[in-house]
Amino acid sequence: MGQVIPFDELEALGARLRAEGKRVVFTNGHFDLLHVGHARYLQAA
Repeated sequence: MGQVIPFDELEALGARLRAEGKRVVFTNGHFDLLHVGHARYLQAA
């Protein structure tokens, strides 16, 4: 997406994405040095 979504629009966005058969996940932290462990974590989500 590459954009900032206003908080009050997130619920509708999540519903729309799930209706399209997409998976909605949340993670936190920083991934400045992406490595295979991060990729596996995100893939499992």
